[in-house]
Amino acid sequence: MRLSRPVLLAMLMALTTVGSGSSVVPTAPPDATAHGAADFFGNDRLHRFELTIAPGDFARMPGARRGWGRDATASDYTKVPAMLRFNGRDWGMISVRYKGNSSYRGAPSELKRSLKLDFNDAQKGRRFFGQVELHLNNNAFDPSGMREALSYDVFRRAGVPVPRTAFAEVYLTVPGEYQHKYAGLFSVIEDIDQHFFTERWNSKVGVLAKPENLFGMPALGADWRDYVEPYGIRITSRPDDVARIAAFIQFLNRAGDEEFAKRLDEFLDVEEFLHFLAAEVMLVNTDSPLAMDHNYLLTMHPGTHRIVWLPWDMNESFGTFRAGDVNLSIHRPSVRGNFPLAERVLANAGLRARYDAILRRMLADNFSLARIEPQMRRIAARIRDSVKRDDTMSLSAFEANFARSPAPDTTASFDGGWGAHSGPPLRAFIAERIASVKAQLEGN
Repeated sequence: MRLSRPVLLAMLMALTTVGSGSSVVPTAPPDATAHGAADFFGNDRLHRFELTIAPGDFARMPGARRGWGRDATASDYTKVPAMLRFNGRDWGMISVRYKGNSSYRGAPSELKRSLKLDFNDAQKGRRFFGQVELHLNNNAFDPSGMREALSYDVFRRAGVPVPRTAFAEVYLTVPGEYQHKYAGLFSVIEDIDQHFFTERWNSKVGVLAKPENLFGMPALGADWRDYVEPYGIRITSRPDDVARIAAFIQFLNRAGDEEFAKRLDEFLDVEEFLHFLAAEVMLVNTDSPLAMDHNYLLTMHPGTHRIVWLPWDMNESFGTFRAGDVNLSIHRPSVRGNFPLAERVLANAGLRARYDAILRRMLADNFSLARIEPQMRRIAARIRDSVKRDDTMSLSAFEANFARSPAPDTTASFDGGWGAHSGPPLRAFIAERIASVKAQLEGN
């Protein structure tokens, strides 16, 4: 039987004690309804989310999971009501559901599954630090707990629009099953929605696509409506923008090399895409269009009317997705036909020269140990205690990420499937990747 909102609220109000081992200070947080994203996001921010979910609702959350024969979508999970206590203050009713594919399958415990929080369902128009929804990602396969935060920061510094991040300790109460149980350390990821674009571009967008499991970018005809479902187009408020995406896909598949080079910037924000591609390749984020035909979004910039690429899901960046990728080719990062836009761009001498120049600048002022290593250590100081108390994480594996010469037994092990594997130690991988990219740029 589902508990009523008053009953849930009363239950949560009773949960006033916090674990004595907690590293999050619950006193006097800003009012989440009155403050904006700047008060919430930041890689130095560690928040506490305490969720209370009725037992019947908790049992329904996996939804259609047992019947999957493909990657999951939002509709495969059941959204349920929950009461939220945030940083020591009762916030009220929200909705919550599971999210993810490999991060769900590879979740190290029942409680440490990635979550999506919706603050608008119970009270329309309500916002949480300006946000309608937030993602709590479980950092599956990432013993450092910081790959997503570091990766989005690299993209951001490269001029690519990306979500803001923070960290969170998550506690769960399911009456009769769990009482204020520490689920573990999560990454908090901003949602990519109309609010995201309005904040950055001062305008909503007319189209937003999140393709999944399309090998390459196949042309599906001249009618834009034929692209909506296959390409995961979730915003179609300006049909002309959707039609422009469809026209670009046809152009990509049909234009000869001369026409492609001449007309590409009619459709695409070429400079933005070169930075997007350079960051994906530099970070060896192969769970992406580089290898897996997913984890990216397409939209149309409302000012320039050119297509913009955005990355998504960074937990397997820094060479975690496949073993041996530290020397991933900068000019042939994908198998033939998998990522046709990157393939055609890198086959053009002029575009490749611009891309190489971006890689060199990234090595100088973005993807460098001089910049990233101090950031890693600041994050580590903030989240180390959360890692210590997280039963799903290994403190020794966490610390190995900062060693200059990690022990051999801390090197990544991969099983090639959905089972447990973890990424190579971060600092060592970054140093090797920098050396590899420099050598490739020099022709070695």
